Amino acid sequence: MAYYDSHGTSYERYDAQNDRKARERMLAYSAGDPTVPVIVVDGAYLQSGWGSPPRG
Repeated sequence: MAYYDSHGTSYERYDAQNDRKARERMLAYSAGDPTVPVIVVDGAYLQSGWGSPPRG
């Protein structure tokens, strides 16, 4: 979040750990990969995890 905040990029945050529907959406985007964050831009899944290579 700090990265997006520092670049002035807006985002939405969901609690996939405590919100069942948010977790179902997350897993649907990531083909079942539970790694967080799941990064989705304009409805298109980009990756799970952060960095290069991505890690959770």
